[in-house]
Amino acid sequence: MGNDKKKVPLRHTFLSIVALLSCGMLLPQCDPGGFKASDFVKVSQNGFDPVDHEEDVNSYAWAMRYFKADGAQDGHVYVGTGNNIAGLIGFYFTGLIEGGEIDLDEAPARPPEIRRHRPDLGDDVWETVFDYRDVETDGEYKTSGFRFMGTYRAVDADNKGQRSKYLYTATQGLESVLWRSKTGDPGDWQQVFSTGENGASIRYFAEHNGKMYLAYAYDTYEANPPPGEIWVSDDGLNFEPLMQDGFGNPHNRGIEFLISYNNWLYAGTKNDKDGYEIWKLEGPDKGAGAIKLIDGGATDPRNEIAGTPCLFKGQLYIGSIIFFGFNPTQANGFKGCDIIRIDENDDWETVVGPNSISGYDSGFNFFMNAYCWWMEEHDGWLYAGTWDQGTILSWFLDDLPTLIAFIQTGEIPEDVDDLPLEYEQWYKLTQAGADIFKTQDGVNWFPVTIDGMGNRTNYGWRTMESTPDGYLYLGSANPSDGLEIWRGKTEEAKQ
Repeated sequence: MGNDKKKVPLRHTFLSIVALLSCGMLLPQCDPGGFKASDFVKVSQNGFDPVDHEEDVNSYAWAMRYFKADGAQDGHVYVGTGNNIAGLIGFYFTGLIEGGEIDLDEAPARPPEIRRHRPDLGDDVWETVFDYRDVETDGEYKTSGFRFMGTYRAVDADNKGQRSKYLYTATQGLESVLWRSKTGDPGDWQQVFSTGENGASIRYFAEHNGKMYLAYAYDTYEANPPPGEIWVSDDGLNFEPLMQDGFGNPHNRGIEFLISYNNWLYAGTKNDKDGYEIWKLEGPDKGAGAIKLIDGGATDPRNEIAGTPCLFKGQLYIGSIIFFGFNPTQANGFKGCDIIRIDENDDWETVVGPNSISGYDSGFNFFMNAYCWWMEEHDGWLYAGTWDQGTILSWFLDDLPTLIAFIQTGEIPEDVDDLPLEYEQWYKLTQAGADIFKTQDGVNWFPVTIDGMGNRTNYGWRTMESTPDGYLYLGSANPSDGLEIWRGKTEEAKQ
């Protein structure tokens, strides 16, 4: 692989793929404001630090939240990592290809951690506040990430019912564990709940009418996983099931988001057979029960996950996801994400996707943008980040002659000439690197970055967080170089 590759003619198949990849196009628009890529500065080392990343492979900025404890002078941005994600995905898909039962005890999990930004000590200083090495035994790690973070004013366990603001976080692994901290400091983390070793992931949680709700998802391709669930607590300590049957549909294998909107709790499902569904429940009409608002993936049944919610200017925006970018149940892939929005009357329209109000087709006109992975409001703008399969495709295309030979013969050849391109060329041809788009009205969208902020191995913008002091933080998913954190600040806040 290197610069001494033998030059061979490009195959007609390869030219066809390149032509297909070139179809992603931006709509011609004049950028009126908001953040540009040049407004962001990288404020982390890759994977936080070389030694830790080398050992634990801090791949994803999987969870992010600003938290200021009661009585504290300063708040901080906290980031929970997802570790060795590429290794876990490879393990999982190898098991699927080989058939039989997947032994999750053998998964190559690496212990995740939580860090908080300490710009008072340096722009790229991230203090470790929680390391799962202190929870699980070396060589027997079963937890691979902190999947979600949020805040909730909960009952203190040792203070006779007094409530305090807590930072909550949920893990991903053989079991999903809910932790909380009153200060966010090292050593001040308490386990309050666990799903047990049932394959469930606490995918999301939200506060609604003073209660805390947990969303269970079964993000696997097992033959018959359980349906999604919702659990509830009125004190942040004791949880009980509210709904455990996927809203009556066994194909709703996960509840992927929960959000309080218009006096109701809205929930989005994962349904890889028929397309996602949107429900609302726990509203002012106590006798109404759960009400289905949308099914069939809204715009397309291939939209299997309603995974990304955001409230923006009085409407609820929801972005779609195709898990891993390929849905084996429907045998489809290479479809871009769609975004819809719901108003207070529960009428909805397509923002990005077929016949959209923005003019952008699925994936912002690029089919490799399979996830709308996060949306965040900041200073009157809505920012949407994607997961871009182009980076992964680049790795496959590098070995395209070998792949073609394997498909034709069923055997991996010993000596096949490589195509005369380096990874950077592949990345450009596949438009690799995750995108961020912005809008002030949901109709007119403008690109912030379409190449992972110049690093095309940043294949996803997994998290964003707007802070009270005017910063917008971006957290990347990067299976090659390790996660990155970027930060921009509004002009008003700089003054």
